[in-house]
Amino acid sequence: MDKEIGINKEIDSLGRLVIPKEMRNLFKMESQVELVLKDEGILVRNPKYKLTEIEEK
Repeated sequence: MDKEIGINKEIDSLGRLVIPKEMRNLFKMESQVELVLKDEGILVRNPKYKLTEIEEK
C-alpha cells in the first residue's frame, strides 16, 4: 500500500472496536484478526499473513 489511511473510531461500552468493512475487504479479514502490541501502538492484521522481522546488524 503506497499511502497510509487513518480513521478515528469510538470504543463501545463493552470495549469493542469496529473495523470498517472496506478495510476488512482490502486486507481479506474474514472471521479473525491478529492483534500485535508494538512500540508505536497496536497492529491489527490478517492472521493468514505472517510478517517476519529482519534483524539489524
